[in-house]
Amino acid sequence: MVTMSIFMEGPCTMNSWTVYIKEFGKIEEASIRPAPLTLFIGDNNSGKSYIMTLIYGLWTVDFIADNFHFPEHSQVYESCLKISEKLIKQCTKNLKLTYTLHGKELLLFQQLINELFSENKKLFLKKLFNKKMDIEELRIEFPSTASFCFEIGMEKSFDEETSYRIMGNNYGWGLTGADRKPDHKLAERQLACMLQRMLQWDTVRPVYFPTARTGFLLTYKELTRSALHERFSVGENAKNLLTKPTTDFLMSLSSIEADHYYRRCPEILSFIEQHIISGHVSVSAYPVDVKYQPAETEESLPMYVASSVVTEVVPLLLFLQHRSLLGAIMIEEPEISLHPQLQWEMARVLIRLMNKGMPVIVTTHSDIILQHINNMIKAEQMHQKDRFFEETGYEKEDLLAKGQVTVYQFEEQKNGKTHLTKLPCGDDGFEAMTFYNTLKKLNEQIDLIEHEREQ
Repeated sequence: MVTMSIFMEGPCTMNSWTVYIKEFGKIEEASIRPAPLTLFIGDNNSGKSYIMTLIYGLWTVDFIADNFHFPEHSQVYESCLKISEKLIKQCTKNLKLTYTLHGKELLLFQQLINELFSENKKLFLKKLFNKKMDIEELRIEFPSTASFCFEIGMEKSFDEETSYRIMGNNYGWGLTGADRKPDHKLAERQLACMLQRMLQWDTVRPVYFPTARTGFLLTYKELTRSALHERFSVGENAKNLLTKPTTDFLMSLSSIEADHYYRRCPEILSFIEQHIISGHVSVSAYPVDVKYQPAETEESLPMYVASSVVTEVVPLLLFLQHRSLLGAIMIEEPEISLHPQLQWEMARVLIRLMNKGMPVIVTTHSDIILQHINNMIKAEQMHQKDRFFEETGYEKEDLLAKGQVTVYQFEEQKNGKTHLTKLPCGDDGFEAMTFYNTLKKLNEQIDLIEHEREQ
């Protein structure tokens, strides 16, 4: 057997593409480029979760397993396939090669990605949202300066059978009899792998934390047990009423084991335990159960009697404790059930996660979270940071550079559609009118009341 592996490394990072959408749900038209820290703010029911789910789908797409149909009569497809066949031929000669994709060839691959989504957009959305949805346009664009470096290797195994195994983003595909020449199917699988790696910023899948985390935490065992009993999968059975990121979240939550204790980012874990939940969370081995021990007590409480602050935050703690690797962190409304002081602390957690190399995307209605981000942008520009750290208790990992964060504001228009605005970041951070206008109205009411009292 011949084993073929493909990896990607190099200068292209997680925010190296922009997604353009048109007529998707309530959103008329928008372009979104994820940043190391991305915030979606604005009106309720304006499409924030739709967009975040869409980005999750782009980061986790599997063109082969998801049964994408390749546009075989496309000239772009034929050109990209020839590049893939050329790489296979070179790899059989050199055993291992490095290939950089850029310039005109990058534009070819970009065009093929967009043809794939154009031809398979209904299938893509059905598998992602578990219902039929329409989108007029879904298009990806890479910066003109982007480049992708692929490393492709082949090695013989102990088995004498002739086949290739193509690896990409922790997925593999095998094909027998492929050592005679680089045939169509092998080249197409390698091409699919390369396209996926261009979209996915890392080989580690992102983790999506949906709303209703308390409900999922208290019922995930029964939900996953029922799921396995019914044998449903996203997009294939009407009994599954969850989106793909929510289903993935539940399956990952149900796979957590006490024996697999990695304690990633121990300082962030300690910060959450000390500053947000004021206690410790543990997982028992047999049977698997999650317990919460309040600070300065010896009693452990089951989740169903713990406060909502604990049950909302515990899923993030569990993934930080028991997942060996974490990709991007995607959280819907991280401020749920949190007192304003704890929203402030949660904002610190989000920035620290990002500074640890885990991109963070959140939907939020919290002006406190946004104000803290603004404060940390301003603090990063200070000349006397050591004095600031000493007086406030902040540390270097709390700071945030302007170029690391992007904020998109969702505003519902009179026609019921949503308009997206990428907010500019000044020296004082972001000015979000969606929060400012509401606070202004409240202040105006206070002025009217106070004026009445004074008369």
